[in-house]
Amino acid sequence: MKSRNPITEAMIAPCGMNCALCSRHLAGIHNLKRSQCPGCRPRNEGCAYLFKKCTGINHSAKGDAAFCYECGQYPCEQIERIDKRYRKNYGMSMKDNLEYIREMGIRRFLDDQYEKHHCARCGGVISVHNGKCFQCDTINRLVDKNR
Repeated sequence: MKSRNPITEAMIAPCGMNCALCSRHLAGIHNLKRSQCPGCRPRNEGCAYLFKKCTGINHSAKGDAAFCYECGQYPCEQIERIDKRYRKNYGMSMKDNLEYIREMGIRRFLDDQYEKHHCARCGGVISVHNGKCFQCDTINRLVDKNR
């Protein structure tokens, strides 16, 4: 059973993070008892990792820019730091995501992200943090529990 693309524009943070791929977000939507996060935009707050130190246009919880590349300070020290960490640990780049959005548009980015990160078995989204499909994991745990 294939799902429609669950990655929406609201799940793309100003820094370029695809929050739909985050293990904390996936834990929340699958009601797992662990640290959860609805995503930067849905919770209407600035990113705890970046924007506490932001001096650019997204320094407040309700920043002026849809994406950090709109800022005259882009790429700033915070973007460089998180980009380096995510490239090294997870094979993902916030800067590459932002450049793709700027050049190709958000709709195409969303489709491309789903194509790259969907589970071939169930159509769910695979976490960038641990490479797991929380949808299949959740379904399999429930099935195993009822056996």
